Amino acid sequence: MGMKYQGINLGNVKISNRSSILRLLNNNGAMSRKDISEAVGLTAASVTLITTELLEEGVIVELGEAEEEKRAGRKKILVDINHAYKNVLCIAIESDETFISVTNLGGTVKCHYSLFTDKDIEPEDFLQKITSKCKRILKENDIEMGTILGASVTVPGKVDRARGISLNTYNIWTREVRIADIISGELGLKVIVENNLKAYAQSEIYFGRGKLESEMLLLKWGPGVGAAIVSGQHIYRGANDMAAEIGHMTSGENRMCNCGRKGCLEAYVSTNAIVDDVLASIDKMPSLKKWVEAGNIVGSKNIQEWISIDDASLKAIIKEKVNRLAHNVRNAISLIDPNRVVLIGYMFDIPGVYDSFIEAYKQFDDRISDDFFVKSELSEGINHTEGLAVVLEELFF
Repeated sequence: MGMKYQGINLGNVKISNRSSILRLLNNNGAMSRKDISEAVGLTAASVTLITTELLEEGVIVELGEAEEEKRAGRKKILVDINHAYKNVLCIAIESDETFISVTNLGGTVKCHYSLFTDKDIEPEDFLQKITSKCKRILKENDIEMGTILGASVTVPGKVDRARGISLNTYNIWTREVRIADIISGELGLKVIVENNLKAYAQSEIYFGRGKLESEMLLLKWGPGVGAAIVSGQHIYRGANDMAAEIGHMTSGENRMCNCGRKGCLEAYVSTNAIVDDVLASIDKMPSLKKWVEAGNIVGSKNIQEWISIDDASLKAIIKEKVNRLAHNVRNAISLIDPNRVVLIGYMFDIPGVYDSFIEAYKQFDDRISDDFFVKSELSEGINHTEGLAVVLEELFF
């Protein structure tokens, strides 16, 4: 027996059309209904119907007549996303610090707060501490819960997004944690849990290079090393949601990694690994040793302070780390063939490190264009807002 024809689900089509219009406005800014119709391939009547509904809901606003159209005849009235329509609560749990912020739909931060990521208490207790801080922040800034579209929690490691569970954050928690249930139960909000690198990538899609590029690799070098693949302006996740785990590619040796395996790239080039290797050889670094004896500390959080101290052995260690990362990135690029590689993370913000990385990469491939690697324009403050894109993808677009 043949499959029974089910017909077209008009509700889904309408949702898809709304999404197409909102994404177009996000990428292009204010547009007229006529230009929207031409861009998304819908009839003028369909666009008028959808935009009228969006205007009534407060999702978009009219901005007036287009400048170039101020002449006789039918006027082009511009419409755009109403970024004040709702707010988003963003919670970014990182290895050393946790960030809480509230933004509008355009990414403007209304308020923010940070606290120490306490790994010595049960994760459920720490999440309770986070929700208490969230309630206080909202109250102090007169932000009503009804204005919140949703909340995001971004964490390192593997997550089950569908169930809102952190499966293993490696160096924070090593067991499953039902993040969404706990925070949603306390705040009464829809909560989406996402891997931090995939959230960074989603931010690039909506607010950064992803508006222009369809095929990208996002590479982060901070406390650890991570990556995300963007294909067709969507994040490629792989069969087990573990695609682009560049930090856990084998680097050819047997140093133990936080993930429990040996030889991972992150075990050699994370900031903690850099600190360990530098301290192990500090007797060969007279300038750095003198700096330490003066009361300074060689640590991962202040790496920018001491990384450029003029010691040959120190420079050799940093060069080896940069070369090792460049080698692994070259292998990854050979597999996925992106248009662009977007670099993010505070290691790339340290003077000289970005240029050293590009130089090291060109040892393996000197045919790349000058703009093949670009630094993310979203680097500054991204820890506060990357979850915004996660909520937008799930609940708005």
